Amino acid sequence: MGDTMSWLVRMAGMAGLAALLGAVFVAWARREFGRAITLLVFAFAGSVAMYAGPDLAAAIAGDPARSEGGTVGEGDASGFPFWVLWAVLGVAATAGVVGTVAGFLVRRRRRRADSRGRAAADLARRHALETDHDKVREAYGEYASDVLEFLDRPALANVTDSRTVAFLHAMDAAADARRGVDLDAYRQAVSSLKTAWQAADEHARKSGTRHLPEAERAAIAKARALLELALDGRGGDYERQAAYAKARALLDGVVTIPRQAVAHLEARHRLTLPAKR
Repeated sequence: MGDTMSWLVRMAGMAGLAALLGAVFVAWARREFGRAITLLVFAFAGSVAMYAGPDLAAAIAGDPARSEGGTVGEGDASGFPFWVLWAVLGVAATAGVVGTVAGFLVRRRRRRADSRGRAAADLARRHALETDHDKVREAYGEYASDVLEFLDRPALANVTDSRTVAFLHAMDAAADARRGVDLDAYRQAVSSLKTAWQAADEHARKSGTRHLPEAERAAIAKARALLELALDGRGGDYERQAAYAKARALLDGVVTIPRQAVAHLEARHRLTLPAKR
């Protein structure tokens, strides 16, 4: 009866170990390496208890027949070769440790690759945003350096116009966001800038000089004709300089020509105002 009970207990223990090993396999397949290692530890502890427990208990109880009856690892009264179970558990534990280390290295390489991919994507995204930003800056710069464009769209330089004010604020916000590291904030700033520029430019093109008093509109129209004469390279220097001086006199007190436009006129077309006496 005792041998039968011992055999049943060992069979139950073996079934439990088999279930644990199955759970280890499932956890490993799901890449739950921490859980797999934990189950391996339990399986190892269970095999030790099942294999060495009876002999250890006999030694503690003082039963020399049980404690000295055989060589560890060769088997027991049931004839089951427990060294096979130990070998399987050893291989499984080694595979678990190696697999965990390998999984860690793979995940680390993957994280590094993902990090490099994100960095490359962020760089490309920033380049695209800066390109859009520069297009608006260049368009506004061309307007501010072309006196004829300025006279056709004076509202775009009118700081009392709400659309112009919104555009100028958007310009400052985009420039500030460009110096930062938050790409989402920069994207929002560039998007707002493009919208503000389109609104201000279209309004300035449509309104022209209609928002100005009639006398100022007439002065701008006459000054524009004189500036076209001054910019015509086919004319003589005296005629061009005289036309430029008259145009500036007409515009004085009506609109203020941007500094970029004045510098462009004087540097490229060699136009200067006569010295005051």
